[in-house]
Amino acid sequence: MEREILFRGKRANGRWVYGSLVVSKKIDPAIYFNISKGAADVLDWCYVNPDTIGQYTGLTDKNGKKIFEGDILFQGQELLGVVCISKRYGVSILKKTTTWSLINFVLDSDFDAGVLSDIEVRGNIYDNPELMK
Repeated sequence: MEREILFRGKRANGRWVYGSLVVSKKIDPAIYFNISKGAADVLDWCYVNPDTIGQYTGLTDKNGKKIFEGDILFQGQELLGVVCISKRYGVSILKKTTTWSLINFVLDSDFDAGVLSDIEVRGNIYDNPELMK
């Protein structure tokens, strides 16, 4: 598998953490993350708010920013929608038209990444809900 598997979640202090997701029936979700800057990996972990957990899509926007579930995407000044991952459709965008509807904007290994050259992540639904208006 060549795709990077990465999750993000918000800590109790409001800061984002990026790493590997650990889920268990007995404890709250946690993310393990690398805290080292040297040759050897040194890992730490923390609990995260389960409502804020999002998976990396494997794609980046026009600025090289990684695109995660919950990110709000724009094309120029136009709101495209929110990135979501569903069991049925894979990675899609929940698009705002007159109402919210799921459009089949599948982002997978076969997707032409050139289409993303003019798409930008401007925020996410947790930190910037006002962008959805």
